Amino acid sequence: MAFEHRSVVLGGGLEALAEGRPSASVVSGSVIPGADRAVFVFPGQGSQWVGMAAGLWEASPVFRDALRACGEALAPFVDW
Repeated sequence: MAFEHRSVVLGGGLEALAEGRPSASVVSGSVIPGADRAVFVFPGQGSQWVGMAAGLWEASPVFRDALRACGEALAPFVDW
């Protein structure tokens, strides 16, 4: 499996990662064997705006279906 071990490093955490030390600036993990999903988290700190996906929702059935599937998967955990 490609890239079985993965890390996210924030500023100042590269040395800790290289030395194998725990750090608040490093998040590490391993791929779960057989897992076939990727998760993307968008913290809302970018240039998002209300309605930004509306055009894509209208134009792309693939996007629309994927977003619906995400909504169904999250439904037990949120009250949207």
